[in-house]
Amino acid sequence: MGERLPSPGSILQRDYRDLQTPTPHRSETLRLLQWNIERGYKLPGIIEELKQIDADVIALQEVDIGCERSGSLDTGNEIAKALGLNYAFFCEFEELRSPLRTPELQGGGVHGNAILSKFDILDLGLVQHSVHPVDWNKAEEPRARLEPRRGERAVLRARIAAPGTNLVVYCAHLEVFCGALVRMRHLADIFNDARSQIDQGCPRIAILGDMNTMAHGVARLSPSYCCDRMRFRFLGSTEGEVWQDKILSVPDPRYSEPYAADALAPNPHILAWGLPPQVALGALNPGFSDPFDARNTVTLDNPKYRWGPWSLMAGKLDWMMLRQLVVHSTSLGNQGYGLSDHAWLCADVSV
Repeated sequence: MGERLPSPGSILQRDYRDLQTPTPHRSETLRLLQWNIERGYKLPGIIEELKQIDADVIALQEVDIGCERSGSLDTGNEIAKALGLNYAFFCEFEELRSPLRTPELQGGGVHGNAILSKFDILDLGLVQHSVHPVDWNKAEEPRARLEPRRGERAVLRARIAAPGTNLVVYCAHLEVFCGALVRMRHLADIFNDARSQIDQGCPRIAILGDMNTMAHGVARLSPSYCCDRMRFRFLGSTEGEVWQDKILSVPDPRYSEPYAADALAPNPHILAWGLPPQVALGALNPGFSDPFDARNTVTLDNPKYRWGPWSLMAGKLDWMMLRQLVVHSTSLGNQGYGLSDHAWLCADVSV
């Protein structure tokens, strides 16, 4: 590659737009895209798919730089150059090369998440998680022995100068090797940061990401994917449905109509599940909704866990939580999983 790799916790920004010509964009709507690209294994096809979608703002997870498993390419940079976009990459992990890794998982580079935009990026930051269920920096950590890496998860945040408004965009990739309770804490971390953005005068926000809401189906039997008391607590529902019915449905009266700041009370479901009151307060929904219903949206359907026509590990893992944005149309793609193990979500919105 030639260039020095970014270090875990750092943010890299490059701008591949042609600044001599006006940025082409839709006159009345803004197209948002969410996609976990599975390390960019199928990079040429991914680039072609993204060109066809022609989104104005893109959130990508599992972006590799210099990893042997993905051809030692800078996958995010290749995408940004091919599309001519403004590009911000957050380095989550240094992926250590190890004889314990299989070729399809071999490291040697770094790994993280990215936000791409046709518009100016005014500000970049990170949302640090309050808990980390896997300490990837400890050699004795069981997961780290099989997949050695250095770093920790966080959420990339960008403030974008979209036409007619500043838009705050989060790009999240929550931990999979834990249970549902940790991911609830992580969502509360994002909501708390979103409140600070709203208080600073940026009410239009998109939380995009692979939230790994998969603590259901056959995953309930796995001590890696479901390792808390919730594994059988919500039998009959997917983790995505729990988020939709028990978290997004409980508003924060300070930030949602009808406003009633004096009626503030923690989310009762999260309290009942044993999480602290500050987490139950943080998880109050400050005005977000997702246009993709958790009951009829599937963004991951792992073929390794199919038994005949039945999908044993499938669900809505990817989310597009929007605030003060009007949704005009939505679409779901890569449903055959030929380019990545995740489907993509797309929405045309306006202010």
